[in-house]
Order: sequence, then structure tokens, then C-alpha cells
Amino acid sequence: MPKSRAASEKIVQRWINQGLGQGSGLNYQPFFFVRDVPSKGRSAIVEGLKIKRKHHYLSDIEYAYHVLAEFSDSVIEIREQYALLPRDETLNIANELGVSHPIYPTTGALRVQTSDLVLTLQNDSQNSLSVLCCKAASDIAPDNPKATRTLEKILIEKTFWERRNVPWALVTDAMIPINKYKNLELFRTSMFSQELDYLNAILPDFLYVIRKHWNEQITLNQFLSVTSNVLAIDVNDSFCLLGRAIWTKLVVIDINSILITHENNLPRLLYIYETCLN
Repeated sequence: MPKSRAASEKIVQRWINQGLGQGSGLNYQPFFFVRDVPSKGRSAIVEGLKIKRKHHYLSDIEYAYHVLAEFSDSVIEIREQYALLPRDETLNIANELGVSHPIYPTTGALRVQTSDLVLTLQNDSQNSLSVLCCKAASDIAPDNPKATRTLEKILIEKTFWERRNVPWALVTDAMIPINKYKNLELFRTSMFSQELDYLNAILPDFLYVIRKHWNEQITLNQFLSVTSNVLAIDVNDSFCLLGRAIWTKLVVIDINSILITHENNLPRLLYIYETCLN
């Protein structure tokens, strides 16, 4: 049963017993799947880079923060639609705050509240968690008649994590570094082209060509044409190598400055492998 529909207490308990929104690693399953909830914007099911499993995102905003988290070296796992359990705790928090706990209106069963993104961060001593609550800025705008109720549910979630001393942040679409996100998304598919893994052997040669031919006065298409000619490879292979070099940080570019398109000029090159170019 899609979880957006009326659910009895028995059904909700079954979802909990199935372990949805709990645990970690390859076997983690979000509490909500794309099929369960009407999406805000485009929903997405994407293969993960940190943990090789499918992630379910209900909005463009959630997906954008997923991509940014994937690029972070400190993030080692991303769990979406993480269940805030036990429900007795979120119910008690709601009562203490003087707000209503989310329920299924038809049945009165308590809904399981979730956090959009729970990030596991790698530290020197031990791993830690950080939580992102992803919302459209319009959802919490003062002129939105539903904003008060949205903020009440957010406050329950925030309090849940505060009691665990886990850093929690409310993030919106207005806070997304658009150029960085779009640029990373442009090259993200390069990391999944397993049929092109044989190209990894020429990455050192590709880095040398970058060092020699990267130029802020030429477009991405022109650069790919040059590299493909020098290395005698297809232009799509050059694009794949560039994407992998950027995502693995063998090449560091000024990823925030401009939106990279095939027709735009290249951004500033900051670093290649272990040779600083600043």
C-alpha cells in the first residue's frame, strides 16, 4: 500500500517491523519510496556513489543535497527518509511542544515522521551523524497558509535529533549552490559508466593533457575535441574521463564560479592531482 493513503495502526506497524527507514548499509531501505508520496517537482530513484544501492528522493531539493553530500569527502553514507522511531518519542515531543503529531486522518494512526537526509560523517576518532531537513522556501514562507503546520512538524523532528546531540539543519532550495550542484550533476553519470572503466588506464595521460590544454578562453566542447584528438579517443570518452577526474578530485576546478555547459567557456583550473596550480 502506498504510504500516502490511509493506513491502519496494523499496517504502519508492519512497515516498522519490515525495518523501513532503519539500519544502514547496502540493505537500508527508506521509509518512503518514490511510489508512496506525491513528489514536489521531479522524484528520482538514483544509484548511490557512497553506498551502491538505489536512493529514493521525493523532490529536486532532496536530490540536489544528495549530490552535494556525495561529493563531500567527509560523508561516507547517505540515508534518505530515515524513520524517527520509536513513535512514542515523537508523540511525547509533540505533546510537550503543544502541537499535534502527524496522523492518518482516516484511521487516526500515528504517522512515522522521517528525516530527509541522515549523513554519516567520517571522523578521526569515531563516525558521527548530521541531519538535513530539505524544504522548499515557499513551504515555510509567512504567506503560505500551511507554513505553520509545516514548521510544527519540523520542530518535532528538530527536537528529536537535539535530544541525541546530533547536528540538524533546515535547508531550502534557496540555499543550494546552484552552479556547484548543476556542474556535479552534469558529470555524475561518468561515475556509473562501467563499460568505460578501461579508460581509467589513460587517466594519467588525460591529466597531462588537461595541464597542457585547459584554457578559460575555450568552451567545454572545444576542450573535449582537443583531448580526444591528442589521445585518439572518442569525444564522449573524453567527457567521461573529465567527469571522473572531477568527481575523484584528481582535477579541482572553480566549480562554483560558472555554470558549465558544452557551449560555455571553461572555469578556472585550481589543482591537478598533486600539482597545485594556484
